[in-house]
Amino acid sequence: MNFAPARAWSAFLVLLMGALWPLAFAPFQQSWLAFVVLGLLFFLVQRSSSPRRAAGLGFLFGFAAFCSGVYWLAITLHNFAHMDWALAAAAVALLAAYCALYPALAMGLARRFAPAARWWLLPVFWVFAEYLRARIATGFPWLAVGYTQTGGFLAGYAPWLGQYGVGLATAGVASLGAWALSRRREAAVWSMAISGILLIFAIALFAATQRFTQPVGAPLQVRLLQGNVPISEKWNANRINAILDRYVRLIIASPPGTQLIVLPETAFPIFQTQIPLLIHQLQEWSAKKHAVLMIGIPEDAGQGRYYNATMEIDGMAPLRWYRKQHLVPFGEYIPFPHLLGPLVHHFLPGLGSFTPGTGSSVLPVDGQLAGMSICYEESFSRDVRKGVVEGATFLVNSSDYAWYGHSSASAQTLQMAIMQSLQEQKPDIRATNTGITSVILPTGQVLAALPQFSYGALNASIQPMAGKTPFARLGNWPYLGLSLLLFLIGFLRSRRSRGGAGSGLPMDVGGDDAEGANDDEQHGYDLLPPQTLLEDVMTKKEDE
Repeated sequence: MNFAPARAWSAFLVLLMGALWPLAFAPFQQSWLAFVVLGLLFFLVQRSSSPRRAAGLGFLFGFAAFCSGVYWLAITLHNFAHMDWALAAAAVALLAAYCALYPALAMGLARRFAPAARWWLLPVFWVFAEYLRARIATGFPWLAVGYTQTGGFLAGYAPWLGQYGVGLATAGVASLGAWALSRRREAAVWSMAISGILLIFAIALFAATQRFTQPVGAPLQVRLLQGNVPISEKWNANRINAILDRYVRLIIASPPGTQLIVLPETAFPIFQTQIPLLIHQLQEWSAKKHAVLMIGIPEDAGQGRYYNATMEIDGMAPLRWYRKQHLVPFGEYIPFPHLLGPLVHHFLPGLGSFTPGTGSSVLPVDGQLAGMSICYEESFSRDVRKGVVEGATFLVNSSDYAWYGHSSASAQTLQMAIMQSLQEQKPDIRATNTGITSVILPTGQVLAALPQFSYGALNASIQPMAGKTPFARLGNWPYLGLSLLLFLIGFLRSRRSRGGAGSGLPMDVGGDDAEGANDDEQHGYDLLPPQTLLEDVMTKKEDE
């Protein structure tokens, strides 16, 4: 019998699932899809005929997910690197292929273990692969499953275990659902799966009631500026004066009592050494109004050192700086510059020349400490956590997402920022060039936001919060410890299953071999042919 059509059908289904994966994230917010899509992927991997085929399913899923989820990179490459759409799409496909290696590795490794252990290990390997993807080289944390739950019950795990812990819980629910589906005629399995899912949600609900931070000092009156300056104008030397005037007008229009004014990333698209008079005038205004200014501006530190930085003006005090530490590859720095520099500068002259910042990740504001990040850094929990470890009582981010046009990029980064607030239980204020400029409460609720692609300012009051969550104190170590524990359980179950030890833990009820999981290994196909797929999913197959 030829089973090639079944394999083609499974490949098509996994590609479709991957293409739908971004719908679970902002701006679509269909978080339930994370459970359904990931559960179905786990189900197919469990039925796959070999680790190699399981890895192939993981790769196809990841490739489709990242092609559809970070398509907006092609906008930048086309509009500003002057690539034609085909070449820009090829570059996105190359990035997607790299990112797809991680789910491929996760699914291939999980398939190597005995069937009874896979349901434990699939979630562990999946989320750990995301953890590696965010750390290897510069890291790329987009579309990690934990972010889908920022508005759901499972976000209760965030201050304890971070977004990877939230992801582990989400993948665990998906795995339990897939396990129940694979043994759909066994009442005991359904009972245990439902009990496990309810337990995961119950613990999350309890975890969400715990508060590790508390108000400190008086509320802070803040003003966030959104200049809405097109990229085509921002770096045009003939438009510099108009851009500076635009922001100065927003600054001096600040309501009385404003204590902190935050401008977007590179809001002043000119080195500080070129506008000493303007800076002095802003210092005088700051001293008169008792308002602190945080201005996104590239810093010329001399000796060939240039920083993407935030300059703090606090009256006539010496200028303070936060220099971006985690730079964007091929935008702010070029990996292997001697090899790749000529190619990058051919498309984008002058890019890749920033120096990674060092030093403190906090700036003082009226007796409080602001945990600083610039653009890309807000997507990395480890970068935001640096400021909290240093004592930050609130978070500040300045960004410019005009590069990505009218795409989902801004909404995705706002969702990541919400997770940072949840993890740290600190308010987060974000000033962006074209949006989404917003104020996020420690509970993850967006208190206020400006419409995208609008010019204006957002005035708000935030309450600084002292104290540290378990995540702030320990980072990802609790998540890693929990993952190790689950891995050991799965590993021992695999050894017992292969050694014929029989059942001993709840998931052994009925034996995975009883319901088609290993039929695929015997017959050598990944999924039933399309004409019987839905029937097999909904009812137990009586005969092979």
